[in-house]
Amino acid sequence: MLDGLYGLSKGFALESAVIILTAFNITNGAGRLVTGYFSDIIGRTQIMSITFFAAGGAYFILPHADGLLECAVLASVVGLAFGTLFAVSAPLVSDCFGLRHFGAIFGLVFTSYGFFSGARGPSLSGYLLDMTESNFVLVFLYLGVFCMLSGLCIRRVLPP
Repeated sequence: MLDGLYGLSKGFALESAVIILTAFNITNGAGRLVTGYFSDIIGRTQIMSITFFAAGGAYFILPHADGLLECAVLASVVGLAFGTLFAVSAPLVSDCFGLRHFGAIFGLVFTSYGFFSGARGPSLSGYLLDMTESNFVLVFLYLGVFCMLSGLCIRRVLPP
């Protein structure tokens, strides 16, 4: 949801709005290496909950952010959490269920992610933006709430 439209809605020129998207993408990609490494040290559920809570906080602040740097930093926090999800999910699934049925279980996890989040999230966000004339407050509010809930839920995952 942190595409050029958000930056444009904040009044930034297209060239500046792209910086927000770039910040998200850099931490999404590079953050996978960092959080993957740290998940081996401090634990997968801990690193996931930390980044999900941070993303939730960033989502709550984003509608009120004014400066380009502030928006880019907050977007990078969200990107880090997104990258963490992809870097740490597979090892967490293998920690919890082993490798014997890893393919089937991991496939179900990401089928669910792709079906529910991938289809319904952008649709709901687009609907809310259409209904509120591109006001991101409600969109970022519900995304922040889901990040916070994810941070709480992942803490309950305990590998055997």
